[in-house]
Amino acid sequence: MVAMFNQYIWQLYLNAGGNKIVKCFEDNLSNEFTAEYVSFIKDLHREYQLSASILDDETEQLRNLVDFFRNGNRFCDDEDFSAEEAMTVLYMALSENESVDAKETFSIFTYSLANCSTMLAVSLPELFVPYYFKWNFNVLQVIADTFGIELPEIPKKSDYEGRFYYYMVICNALQTFRTQNALSPYELCAFLYDFAPKYIGGVSSYLVADLPEPRGAFFVGSAKDDLFYSDKPDTVTPWQCNPDTRAGDMILMYLRSPVSAVDSVWRSCSVGFIDPFFYYYRCTYIGNPKRLKSVPIDRLRDDKITGKMPIVKKNMQGINGIELKPSEYNRILQMGRSKAPKLESFAASEGEYSTEKEVEEHIIKPLLKQLGYSDRDYVQQLYLEIGNHNHALIPDFVLLPQKFGFRQSAFAIVEAKCSITSQMELTAALSQVRSYAKLLGARYAAIISQEKIWIFSARDDFAEEILSFPVTNIQADALNEIQKLIGNR
Repeated sequence: MVAMFNQYIWQLYLNAGGNKIVKCFEDNLSNEFTAEYVSFIKDLHREYQLSASILDDETEQLRNLVDFFRNGNRFCDDEDFSAEEAMTVLYMALSENESVDAKETFSIFTYSLANCSTMLAVSLPELFVPYYFKWNFNVLQVIADTFGIELPEIPKKSDYEGRFYYYMVICNALQTFRTQNALSPYELCAFLYDFAPKYIGGVSSYLVADLPEPRGAFFVGSAKDDLFYSDKPDTVTPWQCNPDTRAGDMILMYLRSPVSAVDSVWRSCSVGFIDPFFYYYRCTYIGNPKRLKSVPIDRLRDDKITGKMPIVKKNMQGINGIELKPSEYNRILQMGRSKAPKLESFAASEGEYSTEKEVEEHIIKPLLKQLGYSDRDYVQQLYLEIGNHNHALIPDFVLLPQKFGFRQSAFAIVEAKCSITSQMELTAALSQVRSYAKLLGARYAAIISQEKIWIFSARDDFAEEILSFPVTNIQADALNEIQKLIGNR
């Protein structure tokens, strides 16, 4: 739900102390840049960033600007510079007049973004905004969504020059928002770094306090001297991730040096997101590290389960974000004598069922729960009117339903059957579930009986099953395949 910008609430904020925040930005960005400003920004940043390493790094960058500005330096003295001209000058300076390629230039820029953006904002406040969302682009996105700021599409990972200039494009969007709402450049800074983060809930806007049960496991790599590595149990830190990472997923930390071994197990504390200014592009926040008995690479190679893993055969090269099968992850936990949560299999309640309702209660609902669905995420017996209202379709389970006016849609359909023991019975059930799925524009359709689960896809018009398993005992790896198809995103 978009709150937009409310002038009344903004005035309440200003009168309740916000004017002091605005004045601090104005005094330091237009008059004298001081050491107090550095501490001021760090205090504001704590509202939405828990990583001490990021806070310390940003503080050091800004501290280096104190003497720079005190000596009378500016990024430029030409107030007639356009935003693009200023960015081009900066790009040429960072690339040492093109002696450094775009990838390396972007690396230098993203590391020094707080420094570079502050210099630009001091020199050209009508065009640029200091950027203090290092590896927190997710926070800026929530702010933009909440207040109706239209952020442009993020460039592709490989477009390093485009990602460099994306800072300018963001500034254009923020300056448009500023002029539309009659804010000064320094009021915009107060809005971005004090008012808005508190309004959306700070770190709670992306960190999940009560983590759900894990539904996947991923490798990440590090070294003991890595800036973001820690064994403190309250650590929360950003990390390169797989785009499919969900809050609660398990993260195995592999140390490349000095031990070449799996060292600890962490939890993903946020959903994965794209940050254009994070060098590795895809980011998540991980925390709750727990040491396990070291599992060295030689032991992984020699094990009958982990020795077959492609990443182990590649000597753990390119490890960040590699997904593990549940059987592989569980095996490493066993090898490391860890009590961290395992990735579980699914076993239906024992017994024979004589009605579809029993299948729904004892198989489908428990399975949906394990796939990440709460009661709020699906609708049973959704009534769908057809044509002249003389007919209706009533699917058993509609997953992630949405309604737009009179139009309804869904992510997936699940049809319950008491028993299916022949191809004829399966074909009849498929004809029924296909009509539901096509009417709702579903991506997947599933049929579940007491014998088996069958899953079909819209890609081939639900013609052929793409996956099927007996439901009496769905092993962890099979459950993971089901999760990838019809699990709650």
